[in-house]
Amino acid sequence: MPVTEQGLRERIQSAIPHVYHIIVTDLSYGCGQSFDIVVVSDFFQGKNKLMRSRAVNKAVKEELQEIHAFSCKCYTEEEWSKIVV
Repeated sequence: MPVTEQGLRERIQSAIPHVYHIIVTDLSYGCGQSFDIVVVSDFFQGKNKLMRSRAVNKAVKEELQEIHAFSCKCYTEEEWSKIVV
């Protein structure tokens, strides 16, 4: 079964507490092989980029075995508010 945007979104939301905003984009036009993900949660407060990425990677560990390319950006709500003005 191919990996879907909705499937990734659900896995991340169930594993990362207090998800404020999440964007999952299938860059492979529906093939489920390349995804770009943005996760906004205050769970990331005090964590460096590596710790944040590891938390998301752990949430989608099974799906990563089927994905060819995966990009993830993680922000706190405060960091996100400065990006999206």
